Amino acid sequence: MSYDRRAAKLIDAKEIHIPIVSSLNKFVKRVVETIAWLNVVVILLILVTVTLRYGFHRNQLLLEWPLVPMEELQWHFYSVPFMFGLAYIITNDTNIRIDLLRMHMSKKLKQIFEILGILLLIMPCVIILFDFSLDYTIYAITHHESSQSTMGLSNRWIVKSVIPLTMILIFLASLARLIQETILLRYQDEVLSSQRGGMFQPYLIKNKEDQ
Repeated sequence: MSYDRRAAKLIDAKEIHIPIVSSLNKFVKRVVETIAWLNVVVILLILVTVTLRYGFHRNQLLLEWPLVPMEELQWHFYSVPFMFGLAYIITNDTNIRIDLLRMHMSKKLKQIFEILGILLLIMPCVIILFDFSLDYTIYAITHHESSQSTMGLSNRWIVKSVIPLTMILIFLASLARLIQETILLRYQDEVLSSQRGGMFQPYLIKNKEDQ
């Protein structure tokens, strides 16, 4: 590849396609977008619970099924999209940044800080949280943890397992971001072609079908 700094500066990162990065991002997005449908279930549960509790002035559903499990399901189902959504934020690059510092950095310096932030902050935290949350989940399984309420839900390990699963997804999203920033830093002074290469070879996107 030939070098041309002027041409390279005109290229937006969104116009560059890296196959391995796109594959990881698509997987993360598909998982999170599927999980997001639980928000609809949460809304329905809230409507039903409020209607039965205050509309009919009763504390139990038909067949004497208590409202407690429904209330617990609400925060269970609410926590799942919230946790998985953290990976979606990294994939879409919508996480909070210190713009006062970042806005004055050059493109190269931004990429270096992004790489260092992922390697020194995100990934170590994700690995530590995964290790602790996995033990947390295993403990819940082996000790048959359930709700403190006698009418509450059992198998508390199900909702606790969301934490290590989220850490895996965040790790994949961070890995994709790390690969992207590293490759863009490597090829930032090169004129890229629109011809597809290997999984780690970036190329210019002509249209959406090229992705």
